[in-house]
Amino acid sequence: MFHRPRRPGTAFLALALVAVMAAVACGGGTSSKDKTATAAAKGGATTPAAGATKASASKIDISGVDELKDGSLDIGSDVSYAPIEFVDEKTQAPVGLDVDIANAMAEVLGVKAKFTNGDFAGLLVALDGKRYDVIMSAMTATDERKKTVDFVEYFNAGSGIIVAKGNPKAIKTADDLCGKTVSAQEGTTQVDFITGGADAPGGQDKKCKDAGKGGITLRKFQTDPEAVQALISGQADAEMADFPVAAYSAQKSEGKLEIIPNQIEPAPYGIAVRKTSKPLSDALTKALAEIKKNGKLDEILKKWNLEAGKLP
Repeated sequence: MFHRPRRPGTAFLALALVAVMAAVACGGGTSSKDKTATAAAKGGATTPAAGATKASASKIDISGVDELKDGSLDIGSDVSYAPIEFVDEKTQAPVGLDVDIANAMAEVLGVKAKFTNGDFAGLLVALDGKRYDVIMSAMTATDERKKTVDFVEYFNAGSGIIVAKGNPKAIKTADDLCGKTVSAQEGTTQVDFITGGADAPGGQDKKCKDAGKGGITLRKFQTDPEAVQALISGQADAEMADFPVAAYSAQKSEGKLEIIPNQIEPAPYGIAVRKTSKPLSDALTKALAEIKKNGKLDEILKKWNLEAGKLP
């Protein structure tokens, strides 16, 4: 959430996402240029989101929600994942799809949304330790994560693969990653896809080996921009991230990279809430329903050219 930084290249995303995501009912990388802004926001510092909502009269009863009694919805995020959440280079404030949605939800709750930057792989542990009220960080609501937290689902996205310009390794599908080196951000669903999760160890790497092909060499990095840079520098044959993020990274690479137009395993993003925070989860569910009803959610999706990720 603060999770990873990105800003949208609207023209590119409109073309790339329409071409690939239109066939999917609903649709988490960043360029190396975003890395400086990300570093400036790291260290756990709390930063109000750009355009953060001011506390106002709530349209939803939050009197029984302990986490909101201070007038603030405290959000843990790895803000380095454009265009979902990233740091604006001019203002050093978090911006992006998640930030706008959080602000809109906070407004109808009558509180302020406040983002705290952290490493993605450690967000769930920090949430359990009550460092944040929730996590909003392009976090896929997987069955494994649902064992420890509840999710308020708000967007849909699959994984994307980016490669060097001209696609010299002829990678078209996940099966073409066999025998290749792939970079990805630590703790993401892309790592699970390659190596397998706790319930299904092996993943795409095992599938490759079982088919008599070479396995996948996985290089994990603390942030997505670092994983993208590994591809640019030739340390990897491909990089994986959520499709909107991968598309953005390719667009910001100044022609060095391109995205493979095949989205892998689309699944919902969710706002992660402690299972002991049921009143908060209920309030967020109502707030999300309200911004769907009043059209604000559609407005935000259109702003970031991510309408294809709309959930039913």
